[in-house]
Amino acid sequence: MLHFSCDLCGRHLSDQRFVIKLEVFPAFDPEEISEDDLDVDHLQEVSESLQEAEATGQFPVVECGPKEFRFDLCETCHGSYVKDPLGRNGLRRLNFSEN
Repeated sequence: MLHFSCDLCGRHLSDQRFVIKLEVFPAFDPEEISEDDLDVDHLQEVSESLQEAEATGQFPVVECGPKEFRFDLCETCHGSYVKDPLGRNGLRRLNFSEN
């Protein structure tokens, strides 16, 4: 038997739970090409990137593929999440000193 706990508060969940599914992906339209895209020498950019990577020994990989997340929430945390899904209110409560 599976046992679930709230991914925010850790409370043990009974049969009543709320599932949140998030999908994050880059927002661009590969079908959309502008004049600026056509003016750029992409082969030159690739060549420069490869030369820089060989010189520094660092090969940066930009992770831009889609990501999916799934969270189980209790009723209380679900209500809080629905009211403020991006957690903006929590950030406003932080008071930093003017050092």
